[in-house]
Amino acid sequence: MSDLKMPSINQVALAGRLTQDPEFRITEGGFGRLTARIAVNRAYRDRNDEWQDEASFFQIVMWGQLAERMADRLHKGTPVFLSGRLKSNSWRDEEENSHTIVEVQVRNLQILERASAVNGDVQDVAEEVAEEEGEELELAA
Repeated sequence: MSDLKMPSINQVALAGRLTQDPEFRITEGGFGRLTARIAVNRAYRDRNDEWQDEASFFQIVMWGQLAERMADRLHKGTPVFLSGRLKSNSWRDEEENSHTIVEVQVRNLQILERASAVNGDVQDVAEEVAEEEGEELELAA
């Protein structure tokens, strides 16, 4: 048998809407942490050729500067596109029951709605965030 090395890939991309207002806090170590939940919808045809809708819900976590920048921009219902990695956390409660949660550790996030700028012009928030990060972002019209 050969020593086949499998690549380590842990990457996820989701598009959906926040189901709650995010919670922002500063950790004991001084890092910003923002948590929220996202709903991702999927439409499909069942065995009877009828359209069905299905929603999946995911816990998302942002850290550091991304968390700080997004804390005032995100709210319940905000449409977002995000990418990151999956991370599982396990713990035991007071009654020694074991629990596990899988969350998305967000690396990149784009807000998919238009927002009014201070001067009354409409500008894509995703463009605004990219400009702050010094990145160029091309958006389809």
